[in-house]
Amino acid sequence: MKAKVILDADIIADFYKDNRTGIFRVALELFKRLGKNKEIDVYYSHFSLFNLETTTQEVDDFFQDNAIEIKGSNQRIRRSFLPFRKEKLFKKLYTKFKIFNFKNIDDEKLIESAKVFHSFYYPVHDKVKKYPNLKKIVTIHDLIPILFPELHFTSELIEKIIQSVGDTGYVICVSQNTKKDLLHYAPHINSDRVFVCLLAASPEVFYVCSDVEKFKIIQTKYKIPQKYFLCLGTLEPRKNVDHIIRSFLRMIKENTVNDLSLVLVGSMGWDYEKIFHEYENAEELKAKIVITGRVADDELASLYSNAHSFYYMSLYEGFGLPPLEAMQCGLATVTSNTSSLPEVVGDAGIALDPKDEKALVQTMKELYHDEDLRKHYAHKGLERSKQFSWEKCAKEHVKIYQKIINE
Repeated sequence: MKAKVILDADIIADFYKDNRTGIFRVALELFKRLGKNKEIDVYYSHFSLFNLETTTQEVDDFFQDNAIEIKGSNQRIRRSFLPFRKEKLFKKLYTKFKIFNFKNIDDEKLIESAKVFHSFYYPVHDKVKKYPNLKKIVTIHDLIPILFPELHFTSELIEKIIQSVGDTGYVICVSQNTKKDLLHYAPHINSDRVFVCLLAASPEVFYVCSDVEKFKIIQTKYKIPQKYFLCLGTLEPRKNVDHIIRSFLRMIKENTVNDLSLVLVGSMGWDYEKIFHEYENAEELKAKIVITGRVADDELASLYSNAHSFYYMSLYEGFGLPPLEAMQCGLATVTSNTSSLPEVVGDAGIALDPKDEKALVQTMKELYHDEDLRKHYAHKGLERSKQFSWEKCAKEHVKIYQKIINE
């Protein structure tokens, strides 16, 4: 008989409508593949850690639209009657007694017969802790808010995630570096209960795109020049985008380069003023910098594939998907030599100290002038990217579930 595994769908329910974060994408890819795995019997839960107003029916509809074959272990529905729910006083009372607009109806028989509960991001929900039959797993993507509070606005959620592991829980980390960080920060966690499973880049979204007409449409839409360096990521201090802007401007000034631009793709995060300060200081060279904001998924492959080379000088990453996405699109990649990024890029990209402006300027110059060097890293990166796949990642998850169940 196949073991029942319950996957926490809260991260899907909370972000599928608009802000599809990197962690959302990770969960979505694994839901797609784990739902089709023949070795386990998969269900999902949606308890809503933050009591957001999304029903399991909405999750079911989203899963159906995305060919995800997973049924719920509970129902989350709107309460048909809650007196004076909009009145301030009653709102406070309802919150105090943990009565919300939506309620959960659990399939207790199913949950009691399951073996594993796995949260892809959030802390293990209190409702789950009541079931001693469930082996509890959380995925930890990084400890950046704890390690670098100056680069992030809060560490509270990460701390709660780690606390929810307790003495009996298990952890899946997305890199060896994240595992190292976790065990250093939380030495009470048994290292035998911490597993590593590297992520992947979605082949449907990230691929070598040679569609000339599609790129022309994107060029017009975002005013993209013909020859450009590409940088992709949320515009926030940790991504170190201001360093890339300074290095780029210095390179084109010192070498009198006139036919090259820098394209920055990504939504604005917190404390992005430094980035725009560098942009404003570019003065007459401001036209050489294009800021697109967030772009649609179906435009990414074309933007990557038509770039000259890719630059990702993040100060710290739990995994770092953009360099892998760039390599999978056949793009020469330059990245930081810190944290988990060497695990992703290996020797298939150029890794630099993210604070060394001179080294980045020199690398930009060499890649710009040496077409053979650029093609060398483009080819190596494409080959390296073949080592990563969501199928492989999902199979490794199943092995982890089975190992935990059989202990």
